[in-house]
Amino acid sequence: MRALLTLAPLLVLVLLAQPRPASASEDGANGSAEAAGQRARFAKEFCGGSAQDVAEYKEKLRKVLTEASQFDTRWQTGWRRGDSDAIQMRSLQLSSPSEFAVRVKGNCERIKWQADNSLRVRPPK
Repeated sequence: MRALLTLAPLLVLVLLAQPRPASASEDGANGSAEAAGQRARFAKEFCGGSAQDVAEYKEKLRKVLTEASQFDTRWQTGWRRGDSDAIQMRSLQLSSPSEFAVRVKGNCERIKWQADNSLRVRPPK
């Protein structure tokens, strides 16, 4: 019993040192930031979005995704993932311009809808 009592403070320190688990809403917000970064990269490259449009969208989204603990990091991860998407789309543009045009049209429409939808403030659950 005495040995257990002497270990108690050490156990408390170990438990406090553990990183806190992310909540489901925090994970969701971080994932949304990453997906938005990827979509923004595509929109800038293929849908006529400007750097200013992207910056404004990012700041508006940051205000909506208040639970995202890693907003900038996850946005950048998504943006970098969008780089590989852009390479694939450029390859498609060279090999099949008509297929490229169809995909860009559909993707740009979908991305605009997703961006508008992501900026809607939702009531807390």
